[in-house]
Amino acid sequence: MAGPQGLRGDTGARGPAGPAGYPQNSIFASFSGQELILPENTSLPLKIDIPDITENISLCDDNSVSLTPGCYAVYYYISTIVKRHGSIKLTPILNGCAHMTYSAYAESVKRKEMLVVSRYFVVEIPCESTLFFAWDSSAGPCEINMNLSIEKFGRQ
Repeated sequence: MAGPQGLRGDTGARGPAGPAGYPQNSIFASFSGQELILPENTSLPLKIDIPDITENISLCDDNSVSLTPGCYAVYYYISTIVKRHGSIKLTPILNGCAHMTYSAYAESVKRKEMLVVSRYFVVEIPCESTLFFAWDSSAGPCEINMNLSIEKFGRQ
């Protein structure tokens, strides 16, 4: 059987602080568009849905965004119903260079078919950069619905 507990001793010295935690606020922006009419070859129009309040991701103009250095996750989704047989393709263009690895392509086999292009990729941006998306369609002008999300990772 144990006896009564003794008096509490003096508090010892505080130990070293641990590493900083991950940032709790995400850096992201989203863009959307409904019933947008696109010609056969153009740049994807970008309309801000949710802005990035940190301005790491900001619109340059109606078709391109500026990205500060860092690692980014990019997700796009586009749907359309084509009026004739043909194909659609979306290609990210970073600092004037087409990134075919991250492009998406779909082809119809009949008229009035729904086509979807969708892609998720991670890219490292070493310096301030401009990103836009080239749209190509051999199925004539298309009415599209689109969503684009860009998230900057909080890596050290």
